[in-house]
Amino acid sequence: MTPDNEASWDALAGAYQEHVGWPDDELTWGWRTPPESELRLVSDVVAGATTLVLGCGGGQDLVALARLGAGALTGLDVSSEQLSHARSRLAEAGVAATLVHADAADLDRFDAGTFDLVVSVQALDYVADVDALVAGVTRILRPGGVLAFSVMHPAEAATDDTRPWPWTGSYFEAERDWVWDGLADDDLAFRSWFRSPAAWFTALTDGGLVVDRLLEPAPVDDRRWIERGWLDEDGYAKLDRVPATILVRAHRPRPDPGSGPTTAAS
Repeated sequence: MTPDNEASWDALAGAYQEHVGWPDDELTWGWRTPPESELRLVSDVVAGATTLVLGCGGGQDLVALARLGAGALTGLDVSSEQLSHARSRLAEAGVAATLVHADAADLDRFDAGTFDLVVSVQALDYVADVDALVAGVTRILRPGGVLAFSVMHPAEAATDDTRPWPWTGSYFEAERDWVWDGLADDDLAFRSWFRSPAAWFTALTDGGLVVDRLLEPAPVDDRRWIERGWLDEDGYAKLDRVPATILVRAHRPRPDPGSGPTTAAS
């Protein structure tokens, strides 16, 4: 049976927000990944930017972006339960944002050139059709607009979550069904596409974007995963040897002023 990501996220949302959810005092790009204050993927463009967050989850990224000075905010997520948590978090933080219940690749609802900035944290690897995703993002970005996102690194995704954390998956096979166990009452199945840096670079550039930065940072120390029993020391040490995350910043190029139509001399 094909995993239903929407249903699984709805079932997981409460436990996820209680035990895993990211902080909202700073834009966090992923587990064991340097934060925005260190990476500065969007800090130079976020002020006043009309911003869309793809896979906004419980709203942490929306609150963090508001604190960085973002302009009008829109958050999109496939899970209605995650959006319920986002609604509560935004109200508590006094942050205004439009929330949309939709898949991250369902961007036809937005007019062309709507956004200055599109951000996604650990969500785009749930999207099957990466070419359609990139085409949609390119269309809704204004010329000069920025896409910045993080996804799980396929080197880490290829590990099996049984001790001693052997590498059982393939780096080169993006599609993978997996189970999140030990967090919610039931084990929940998901389907992800853990693409390589080269695959992302190709999809983005083929889709008309210019890649400005592509990062594979060394993991930062985060002992919470051992303290919560999700990793043992051996597993933690093994995962410390590969990147946890791919991070990308790209932009939609502005039209060349000299590329417009010309009038023949009479």
